[in-house]
Amino acid sequence: MTATNVNMNNYFMPAEWAPHRGTLLTWPHRPAIWRGLHAEVEQTFAQLVKELSEVEEVHVNVPDRLVRQHAEALSRRHGADLKNVVWHEIDSDDVWARDHGPIAVVRRPEAPKHLPPLLLLDWIFNAWGGKFASSLDNQIPKLLARDLGLPTLAPGLVMEGGSLEVNGIGDLLTTEAVLLRDNRNPGVERAVIEASLRGHLGCERLHWLGRGLEGDDTDGHIDDIARFVNENTLVVVGCGKEDHPDHGIMLENHARLKAITGVRGMPFRVVSLPVPEPIFYEGEHLPASYANFYIANGKLLLPTFGQPSDAEAAAILAELMPDRRVVGIDGRALVSQYGNIHCVTQQIPRAPE
Repeated sequence: MTATNVNMNNYFMPAEWAPHRGTLLTWPHRPAIWRGLHAEVEQTFAQLVKELSEVEEVHVNVPDRLVRQHAEALSRRHGADLKNVVWHEIDSDDVWARDHGPIAVVRRPEAPKHLPPLLLLDWIFNAWGGKFASSLDNQIPKLLARDLGLPTLAPGLVMEGGSLEVNGIGDLLTTEAVLLRDNRNPGVERAVIEASLRGHLGCERLHWLGRGLEGDDTDGHIDDIARFVNENTLVVVGCGKEDHPDHGIMLENHARLKAITGVRGMPFRVVSLPVPEPIFYEGEHLPASYANFYIANGKLLLPTFGQPSDAEAAAILAELMPDRRVVGIDGRALVSQYGNIHCVTQQIPRAPE
């Protein structure tokens, strides 16, 4: 159902660490996309289903019954609790649920109780500026909302979840390289985009970084660069060695982060994450980043890259989020297609009472 005449002042996007009803995944069912790594990617997804099903519902898009049976069998072998898994027969172009899934906003505590407690925002998805097919992915929010019995609202702009990072109290981080690029919303001024984000996500203060990581075919999503771990603390990819491809990019982004203040008028605590040694696949530099983690109920799922810095990143995040158990998941197959754990997950918040 489509929500009409909704006063969006009654809703806001909660932080990722707020309680979840579940997590959305879209199962990888197109082997040709993965350049020989499809089997490894399926193993990664089965591990995600296992880890998530222990702490919350897992909603998995599959194109048909045969793919569902295969995904169920693989997830079961990894120890998934299939009682917590809900399968949706929804076809897709690709796996990046962070971007093609709906963004959920929740009713504010002071809002009238007759309003729907959850509302799914159905942004336009155009595969990062028309780089790939996206007609199936663009239908996912409506079809998932139908299955879940939740209302949707279409803001009317191209937007991707990986380009947005919030702390749940009114601060939002994003990048100019994505939201202001003509391949998203050509002719739409920055002020219009900012007004839409404020109005639909309940954010008071927007903070803009510049560019994203080298090799990121999204043009520079924020979730590969900087993430909130609590209302006042950000983790950010370190600058690395001077000869690292991202050294100059991250020097600029660090300087911007240190200059901003949040809605409470205070600067953020900024903590650096280690930088993996550069990873290449078929000659391409890949955007490997420990910032691309996912915060689930009671867990933090961290991409790992088979390097000593994996343990350092896990220790930093465990100290910053002591209420979450850090679980490492090998991210090397996923990053071959330029994304990782956060990119393939999208939270469904728990509805307020």
